[in-house]
Amino acid sequence: MSRMSDTRTQIIEASIDLFAQAGFWNTPTSKIVKHAKISTGTLFNYFGSKDGLIDEVFLQLRQEQAGYAAEGYPEKGSIKERVEHIWFRHIDWAVRHPDRHKLLQQLRMSDLISNDAHDRSWYEWSFAETLIPEAIEAGLYRNVEVKFIVWLAFAQRDTAADYAIAAGLKDMALMKHITNSFEIYWGGITK
Repeated sequence: MSRMSDTRTQIIEASIDLFAQAGFWNTPTSKIVKHAKISTGTLFNYFGSKDGLIDEVFLQLRQEQAGYAAEGYPEKGSIKERVEHIWFRHIDWAVRHPDRHKLLQQLRMSDLISNDAHDRSWYEWSFAETLIPEAIEAGLYRNVEVKFIVWLAFAQRDTAADYAIAAGLKDMALMKHITNSFEIYWGGITK
């Protein structure tokens, strides 16, 4: 890794740490600079503004989440197997990284993330981009807007993840919870 990418990663990781502790709205760039052990000029050379940094933190977390979901993705599996894989991996990532999960939720719901960053955040999910239209076309999913299905899935997966984190679920209890939450989602979205 080059020094430039090391510094960029260092700034993003320092920001994630601080944003997770105090919220991105309560974290001044002076704290980020101190935590990352860099100069103010370095921060703004890499990101231009705090809003630009927030976009990049959001994109980093979405990339991590999507990368984790993509591991072992059963491309040749049935629609249900592929949706279930994403469901399990999404919740497992959240349970393994509760602070990052919470921060990602906050960022996704904020009005600070640029439209460009929201659009770019979907590139990481290209491995599954045809999944919902395929399910609708096959008559498996209810015929509603794809965006609505995506939002519904995120809301239910995040709720399932939040519950698992709050309840401290592990091992078999966690697997049972993920399975049950998936079956509730699947039963509600399919015809």
